[in-house]
Parts: sequence; structure tokens; C-alpha cells
Amino acid sequence: MVILGTAHGSNVPGKCSPDKKFHEYRFSREVINLLKPQLEALGLLVFVDMPGDEVPRPGNTELSLRCRYVNGICSKFGTQNCVYVSIHVNAAGSDGQWHTARGFAVYVARQCSAASKRLAKSFCDTAIAMGLRGNRSIPSERYWQANFYVVKNTACPAVLTENLFQDNHEDVDFLASPEGKAKIVELHRTCITKHFGL
Repeated sequence: MVILGTAHGSNVPGKCSPDKKFHEYRFSREVINLLKPQLEALGLLVFVDMPGDEVPRPGNTELSLRCRYVNGICSKFGTQNCVYVSIHVNAAGSDGQWHTARGFAVYVARQCSAASKRLAKSFCDTAIAMGLRGNRSIPSERYWQANFYVVKNTACPAVLTENLFQDNHEDVDFLASPEGKAKIVELHRTCITKHFGL
């Protein structure tokens, strides 16, 4: 079972490019809408935690509901049969300015399973092979660790992908293009199917 996590919704402020033309919530849902049928065509059962543009507020309500949804699926199908991939776009600052940081990153919880680490490493290595590394140094583990709520409090292997930067001109131009979306979809499809041995 694959559970895809959407980014924060249209009613969460600040999740956009400085010029307000690119929105994380929209990009995340567009990628998921392209990715889901591709995974289903390969025989995987796919769920989406919050497909609507708006999310429950305040933020702690949103996050706890996401985890409750994921963990309910894990209870039904078995934790070992599920994986959670939350799809986001990074930001180098919260000042509404353009920045220079570029590239892909993937996060796991600080206390996570070996399966989460394997999946995250696969994402990082595949992103590098696809030319999505960017301009930042990469940890020797090939993933970043942070106790983001949705990867810390879900029962199954879980990663959070940060697909380039919404406050970098070049990254935004790439992500807004059909080619950019297709490459991000390909990255996720490749790593998720590999996780399930497909």
C-alpha cells in the first residue's frame, strides 16, 4: 500500500514563490495526480491523505489527522505492507525573497526504521542520477533527519521529499514546466516501485 502525502493546503500562508506564481500545495497535488495512476497501473493500491486544496486548521489538527489516516491504513493492511511518502517543495527562507539554494532533499525522522532509511537513500541516489542534486552538500547518509510530525508519528516506513526550492528562480522555472513535473513524478515512481520490488 502506498500512502501519498500532499503539501500544506491553499489556506496555509507562505507556501509559495516570492512572486506568488508558484504554489507548493498546487504542485504537490499535481504531482500526486500524475503519480497515482502510474503506480496503480503497476498493481499498487494508492491512497492520498488530504487531496483537497484546503486542509484543516490549525496546523496541529492537520498533521494529527494526516497521521491518523496513515496509521488507520497501516492497521488495516499491516505496517510492513505500507509506505508513506509526503511530497513537498523546499524553501531557503521565510522572508519572501529569492535565494540561491537549489536541489532535492529527502527527510526521515531521527528515530526511524531501517526501511525508512533505505527508501530515503534510494530517493537521494536516484535524484542525483537524474540531475536533481542542486548546489548543497549532501549528508554521508544520503538523507536528512528531522522530526517532522508526519514522518515521526506514522507507523510505516515514511519519508518526506523536498523537491527543489520554491524560492529559487531556476528551480521554480523547472518545477513549473511539464518536463519538471514529469521528472519529479518519475523520481517518485522509480523509488516507490523499487521499495516494493517491482
